[in-house]
Amino acid sequence: MKLTRSFYVLVILLLCISIEACKTKKIAQVEPPKKEIVKDLSDKNKDVFFKQVIAEKNTTDALSFSSEAEYKDDKQSATINIEVQAKRNQYIFLNAKAFGIVNVARVMISPDSIRILDLINRKYISASYRFMQSYSTAPIGFEQLQNMVWANAMFDPKAGNTTIDSLGEFINLIQNLGATEQKASYSKSLKTQSVVLTEQAKMQEMRVKFGNFKWIEGIHYPHQIVINITGEKKVDCTFTINNFAPIIRKEPQFVVPKSYKVQVY
Repeated sequence: MKLTRSFYVLVILLLCISIEACKTKKIAQVEPPKKEIVKDLSDKNKDVFFKQVIAEKNTTDALSFSSEAEYKDDKQSATINIEVQAKRNQYIFLNAKAFGIVNVARVMISPDSIRILDLINRKYISASYRFMQSYSTAPIGFEQLQNMVWANAMFDPKAGNTTIDSLGEFINLIQNLGATEQKASYSKSLKTQSVVLTEQAKMQEMRVKFGNFKWIEGIHYPHQIVINITGEKKVDCTFTINNFAPIIRKEPQFVVPKSYKVQVY
């Protein structure tokens, strides 16, 4: 299986997207307590409400889990196993395997760079976040990727650019990010249910839907993530998660062999 550069960008943009959920036999599954949300937000300061939304984000110090990703685009399909280790404000590490046994890539995402080891083609790729702008007009940085890995909306709401769309079954917050719009749907307990990023100029859209939530160790995570991208390229990816832990059992190793070809973007 040949993995192209665009596939690695999808590893960054998609496979590290908040896909953590939990399977455990030691802790009972208990539904999270419901929180009462004000019925009429027009009488409530939006800034205060948005701060409440941010306060309800998942914010554990660390996460680790494995995931089976069913990936499909216009030209190829594959089942990729992804091991994820993430330490808040420090790094997001991915180890990708094909057929569950063949290591194909390691990705180290840090606040200032994205580094990829292409183990198949023996390449080391180093990219800045500006490189990602060639694939998306959204102002994506480490903070946004971290938010998604923790099963939060990519961008935090702000009073200056966010409106409240509805107060039905879900609370929908629509955020204007210039060329990009984010629509994040929250439950009444202010947990992210879905995120839609729309880029009007490129006629692209990414939908992320979280499902099968479990309440474990004080954290509410989805067990299944479905991602759909429409635009120049159509991509569908479904993630199934297991072996979740809110800790890092062993620090990941990211060593570049001297024989690898280096590419910098």
